[in-house]
Amino acid sequence: MIVSKTENMLEDLYKSSLLKVKMGCAIVHLVPDNLAALDLFWRDYRSGQLSIHFSDCLLTEEMRTVVGKDLVVRVIMLEEQYRHWKKLFKETEEKAGEETDEDIPWVIPAVESEDDTAEFAEKQDDDGRKKITPLEQRKLKDIPMRNYQMELAIPALEGRNTIICAPTGSGKTRVAIEITRDHLEGTTAKEGAGVDAQRRVVFLVNKVPLVEQQYNAFREYLSPKYSILPLSGEAAADIPVGETLPDYDVIILTAQVLENALRDELITLDTFSMLIFDECHHCQKNDPYNAIMTRYIKQKVEKTGTRLPQIVGLTASLGVGKAKSQKDAVEHILKACANLDADWISQVVEHKDELQIYNQKPDEETKAVSGRIEDPFADMINTIMEDIEKTLATEASKHLTPEELKPPRQRETQAYEQWVVALARKSATLPDDAISRTIHAATTHLRKYTDALAINADARTKDALQYLDKFVTGLQNEGFDGADEDLVKHFKEARGKLQEYAADPKYSNPKLDQLKYLILQAYAEKPDSRCLLFCKTRALTIALLTWMKEDPDLRKHNPGRLVGAGASESTGGMTQNQQMELLELFTTGGRKIVISTSAAEEGIDIAKCNFVFRYDYVGNEIGKVQTRGRGRAEGSKSVLIAGREGGNVLKEKLNTIRERLMEKAMLDVWHMQREKHGEFKKEVQRLQEESKKERDLAKALKELERKTKKVHGRGMKLLCVKCKEFACNVSDFRKIKEVHHVVVEKSFPQRIIIRPHPPKKIDDWEMNGKVYCKNCRQDWGIQMVYRKASFPTLKIESFVLEKPDGTRLTCRKWKKAPFDVEDITPDDISGMLTTPEEDSEEEEEMYY
Repeated sequence: MIVSKTENMLEDLYKSSLLKVKMGCAIVHLVPDNLAALDLFWRDYRSGQLSIHFSDCLLTEEMRTVVGKDLVVRVIMLEEQYRHWKKLFKETEEKAGEETDEDIPWVIPAVESEDDTAEFAEKQDDDGRKKITPLEQRKLKDIPMRNYQMELAIPALEGRNTIICAPTGSGKTRVAIEITRDHLEGTTAKEGAGVDAQRRVVFLVNKVPLVEQQYNAFREYLSPKYSILPLSGEAAADIPVGETLPDYDVIILTAQVLENALRDELITLDTFSMLIFDECHHCQKNDPYNAIMTRYIKQKVEKTGTRLPQIVGLTASLGVGKAKSQKDAVEHILKACANLDADWISQVVEHKDELQIYNQKPDEETKAVSGRIEDPFADMINTIMEDIEKTLATEASKHLTPEELKPPRQRETQAYEQWVVALARKSATLPDDAISRTIHAATTHLRKYTDALAINADARTKDALQYLDKFVTGLQNEGFDGADEDLVKHFKEARGKLQEYAADPKYSNPKLDQLKYLILQAYAEKPDSRCLLFCKTRALTIALLTWMKEDPDLRKHNPGRLVGAGASESTGGMTQNQQMELLELFTTGGRKIVISTSAAEEGIDIAKCNFVFRYDYVGNEIGKVQTRGRGRAEGSKSVLIAGREGGNVLKEKLNTIRERLMEKAMLDVWHMQREKHGEFKKEVQRLQEESKKERDLAKALKELERKTKKVHGRGMKLLCVKCKEFACNVSDFRKIKEVHHVVVEKSFPQRIIIRPHPPKKIDDWEMNGKVYCKNCRQDWGIQMVYRKASFPTLKIESFVLEKPDGTRLTCRKWKKAPFDVEDITPDDISGMLTTPEEDSEEEEEMYY
């Protein structure tokens, strides 16, 4: 009944054919006839009309009598698949009459007669899965494999757990596709992999934009024979993951999605026959990759009889960690093998000459640039900071020692920043609230001035001044008191002179001048160049983009910025769609310059990029290899522009030394695998056993710490770090999934203000507000929605902890909190659910 009713409704309203219905959770696979039908379907889905149509079609009065009048059919559509379908329809329309079934994935073969219908029915297996005919098999494109790529693939094709290590741009994704197709076709496989006869491959990525990129790469060579599902956090929150993943041959998803599903026991590792880890060097410490592999190795060591999938890792560089010798570097690489349970590291050795032909290293260059000859802006800011430091020394002398109040001589250093942070934490615990507030305000201003000096050093003086203006305006709009007023006077008195310095071209930044020269030189040599510019922070990407847009010579290249999706748009982040649109424009030439943080450092395929600039941006040896590899076009260049005074020139030299150390260590491991493979396996097993002992010890210590915290945390309460107003008792907290610390005390909303925030869905919860102290407007955290209940979720660094005896302490991270937090219960959740009437009563008080 459900099938026939759904089929009729889809045909009548959306001109779409039903491909398959999976019973239980009613997962519907359908094929829209054209772009108009697809867009109508999507609009109705977004507006909620589609849910109404399904409810009217499938629900009866009898159902509503039993369950309730508000019973509805909830409809979930994967946005990734909508975008893919739309792109395909547009492509086929442009072909003007060349449209074929090959243009659209998962298309049902045309049925022309009753005999054909019978033949199609015979092509279904017992679960309704479509069997593949020889005709359909011929639709798969050949995968063009070079000799060095086959050399990389062979160990995995033989069924080994393998780490494939090859330079960025060498075609590791194509190697992975070859391994995947060979595995799905059943040619070879690790013995026993897969809980049932069905082979399933999971391709794991560590960044959301890579999901769609790798989906497109796999689809080119695996569709329509194999079904492929792209899935990232937001979409995964809206589908039954445990029911959905087994329905596909290849699943491309972010690692956190799989780890969450494994943690919540929605799925098991033996559901899959192969796991491929992109950028597998991240498989260490607390990374989701390592969490997945820890489960894997635990099952393997315990010999539970569970059949485990084959493991394949992809990376451009395994790095050397903190190694200072070749022996330590070899140990680091073997530890990577242990973490991934790898039996083999596959490198290009026999066909190295061919690799060098197709994967030429960009020319590398370092441009060391001196700072401004004169910098009156920085001089004046330093004078203001000195005045604040003197005030601190006077006001806090009764409570803090002269040593604690003595600042480092250089203010544009990490040591100075650490001094300011330590002073702020120390002052928060003082019993004198007035002095504590004075020091808190002073250290807040010193931090902002330190930030302004950093912006002035990297960008324009104008940008640094705008940063301070924004800070002062924000203070005056909320939470402004006498302590802030005295400090703001320093800035207001200097504001006129600072403006003069910001407007004077005599004080332009030499690093920016050098960057502009190099970019314009690049376009003079090759007008169709693509430049990728790496810098340290999201804030700096904004400053550099603003500078370029205001410069007539640079703005004609239509610069854009690319940052991670982790932060909100209001704080400089980007949505996944914005990231994909920008990369598409960069590829086609709509934007010829992209300014990026580390978001573009790994994995993202930017084939036409031929100039990579690192603007005082130096990471570790892995980052050096990754950023250099972004320049993939012939004749590419990679240039580091660094201040002489900052230490990055020396750091770059050290990274070059570490890279050479890694190459030697990798060669040692290559020989070890071939000549002493038994020793290699023994070393990997030893490291796995050591890791298990470390985990067991950490688990035991954590349990002991939890019991200790349970005793020591009794009677503690939280006070606002800024105004010292009471916030809540530690017993009011509950923990959601070991990560989110929420308040479940009913009167707590009376002490906060919640400002609406654009909804942001992450896994199975949603952020929809920011939480502030009602008294002083100090930022306390966020509001999250979990299982339809709203919870204030607090960051502990915004508070002072007060013990029953009145002593105070601070804590920067929840894992260091000196009290235990219980897991949330169903009763806690139901207690936080509010009716619409309760919401409307509190709305005026809570929001403004």
